[in-house]
Amino acid sequence: MKMNKKGIMLACLLLGTCTMAQAQQTEETKTVAIIIGNDGDMQRQQVVETEAAAVRRKLGLNEQETFVLRNAAGQQVDYQISYDGMLLFEASVQPHRKAIFRAEKGVPRAAKTWVHGAQYKIRKDDMAWENDRSAYRMYGPALQQTGERSFGIDVWTKRTPELVLDERYQTDYRGNVVEDSLRRSGNKDAARDVDLETSFHLDHGYGMDAYGVGPTLGCGAPALLDGERLILPWCYESYRILDNGPLRFTAELTYQPVSISHASPAGQTTSVVTEHRLLSLDKGSNFNRMTVWYDGLKSPLALAAGVVLHGGKPLLAKDHVLYADPTEAPDRHNSQVFVATLFHNGVDQTRVLKSDERVSHAIGIVDNYDGHPYTYYFGAAWSLYDVRSIEEWQLRATQFMQALEQPLSITLQ
Repeated sequence: MKMNKKGIMLACLLLGTCTMAQAQQTEETKTVAIIIGNDGDMQRQQVVETEAAAVRRKLGLNEQETFVLRNAAGQQVDYQISYDGMLLFEASVQPHRKAIFRAEKGVPRAAKTWVHGAQYKIRKDDMAWENDRSAYRMYGPALQQTGERSFGIDVWTKRTPELVLDERYQTDYRGNVVEDSLRRSGNKDAARDVDLETSFHLDHGYGMDAYGVGPTLGCGAPALLDGERLILPWCYESYRILDNGPLRFTAELTYQPVSISHASPAGQTTSVVTEHRLLSLDKGSNFNRMTVWYDGLKSPLALAAGVVLHGGKPLLAKDHVLYADPTEAPDRHNSQVFVATLFHNGVDQTRVLKSDERVSHAIGIVDNYDGHPYTYYFGAAWSLYDVRSIEEWQLRATQFMQALEQPLSITLQ
């Protein structure tokens, strides 16, 4: 029940807890309604975004002042201000309904972190990140110095919503130190037991690294395509983490320049190209957003993105490639890693590309690509966690694409 000024003052006097000025301030506390509308037929639950500056203006706050966000029940809702000034928070909205949140001046509670990423120097400069569904990594300069040819995006399965990357890397690293010491002393059985207990290539109840990458696209990496030849950069050269939770991870990576000799209208041309990737992953999503662009491309080539195939057939459509990967050791792991690349902005074709006798990919191709920023999505799930079958994976990908086509509306009042 809403009190008038007299009612508020009476309550304060009875409780002996406030003055007339405080009663006036209580009555006039500014709030901003953030209305999320769902015009579609699907239940929606996702991280939404609106300009944080617009919310602050309506509240009369400057950039240093904070605010609290509440749901319709009055509970605090965790939020994040992204590097590009967007207010991010998770919203659940029924079909053809609206959900209303309210912002007001105040100090928000400490938020639980659901996404995280870092460079892991203890594992040759891996750039790894995770949310509550899956984890991923890209390979860094220290790995390139060893000569190991790993190009694409790796998937680390999870079956817990908690953040586990730090623990996995530390446990594996400490286990390797002990295992190496035992092997040098000739105690092979004990060394094997340590590996069984600590290796991140085995599941210890919260997932594992069971996806094979090597010199391929892995899960969702981009590459220039010259005829039937994928032009893969080696490992990233530099990186910037722009957002690191609690709800979104964002990173920009710049790759080693690559010299490419290719045909052009003027004849054979050599371009020294530098690949840039801007990727982000939100809480609750199976799919990362990837924007890729190239500096130095002198004449158009094709752009490809997709997934490596380890046997079996992918599912190809005009705007996506899906695949049930058998893991790098099917007889040992007895599960599937579902991977996908989704092309919301369209491609000219999707097909299987057989690079050589050993390596095949399912890819989407953009013809006559000149290096401009191009955005698509990639992601993964695990049959022992959140997606049980390729049919369920296909449905999840389809609904994700439908959500992109029909975004939730956001209104400030």
